Amino acid sequence: MGLLKRLLRVVRAEAHSVVEKLEDPIKITEEGLRELRKQLKEAMEALAQVKASQIRFEREARNEKERAKALVKKAESLLLQAQEGKISPEEAEKLAAELIQKAELHEKNARRLEEEAKRQREMAVKLQAKIDELKVQIAKYEAELKTLKARLATARAVKKVNKQIAKVDPSDTIAMLERMKEKVEEEETLAQAYEELAKQEVALDVESEAEKKLKEVESKQKLEELKKRLGLS
Repeated sequence: MGLLKRLLRVVRAEAHSVVEKLEDPIKITEEGLRELRKQLKEAMEALAQVKASQIRFEREARNEKERAKALVKKAESLLLQAQEGKISPEEAEKLAAELIQKAELHEKNARRLEEEAKRQREMAVKLQAKIDELKVQIAKYEAELKTLKARLATARAVKKVNKQIAKVDPSDTIAMLERMKEKVEEEETLAQAYEELAKQEVALDVESEAEKKLKEVESKQKLEELKKRLGLS
């Protein structure tokens, strides 16, 4: 009995230890997951902003190139008009030079915007890599949290069972079984006694019937003997 109680104490102690060890890791993992999800949300918002900036810079660069092309065409048109005599060559060359100068500024601005769009595109690639890494980490910690919760549920179930087992006194159980055994043996003995009594009653009934018939035979014999003595038969 003492060994069983000691064993139960050891099992209960280990169950308590497991539960205590699991409580903090679960809370820490949940907190870590909340932080990672927050970072993921912020990274995705930043990625959306970076991509929006990239698209805007690319669109503005195209517009600047179109403006530059339009100015060059105007400059060409002025030079053609000068050849046709519609405008003086000097005036045409002056205006054309100004237009070309403006076109070069638009071209320069377009190149600057393209460089900025390139930087935004590279930043978007880095942010996407970070987002992918965060997603992997979140999936990993979610799996770990699921495992920890399962272990905690098992530990608590074992703890509950051990508590219930600890409430049962083995000596009381054995005493109860002994009393039940004595009761069953008593009932079996009574059943056997009644069976033997029943057999004895049947035997007595058979014996009484046989004695009755024997007496009847003896009575008939005595009657016949009496009739012979009297000469009646």
